[in-house]
Amino acid sequence: MEYNPYDILAVSPAASKAEIAKAVAVAMKHKKYPVDIIAKAQKSLLKPEERIIADYLRPILPTIKHFKYSDLSALLQPAPKLVLLPEFDGLEQAIAQSAQEERLEREALPMNLLELFTEGIIACKEERYPKAIKYLEDYCQGCTDINSKDYIQAKMWLIKVYKIVGQLERAIALCQLLTNHTHPQVQSWANKTLLILSKEVSHV
Repeated sequence: MEYNPYDILAVSPAASKAEIAKAVAVAMKHKKYPVDIIAKAQKSLLKPEERIIADYLRPILPTIKHFKYSDLSALLQPAPKLVLLPEFDGLEQAIAQSAQEERLEREALPMNLLELFTEGIIACKEERYPKAIKYLEDYCQGCTDINSKDYIQAKMWLIKVYKIVGQLERAIALCQLLTNHTHPQVQSWANKTLLILSKEVSHV
């Protein structure tokens, strides 16, 4: 595991689901790690079996800054017997499975527009924001019927997610496009949302 999920999201092992979601938004805003790395970190901490691996591989010893001479006679004593806890049984298999899932995620999966839209909405509701942005952006790029109900919903969800992860400029740009929509309800929603986003930008 090249990056530890806890280090990527800067959360403690006791972090709750809500704290992890908030940390994802902060990580997306700071852009210290690529989006796919942040998404994998979130996924790892939301899956109990993968979180155990992250806990196991997380360094627990502080970095040695100064080395001073001390009594090293304890090193001559026999090493204590290592006893693994039951929850680490099958750890190698879990690591291999996680690595395989990561490889599959990197591969381009053939998904039609309906699947992209559906998975995007699900990812939004599950607070998997990097995945939600990827699915919904791909859907909007491939959809030709810009007046369809699904297309408008995808745009609205994208604006909400952009706002959550701190990408206010992208949210405003998308909102401005919807203010010119032919449907009056869409125009009304876009204008109200644009006003809220503009106020948030002025306070940043």
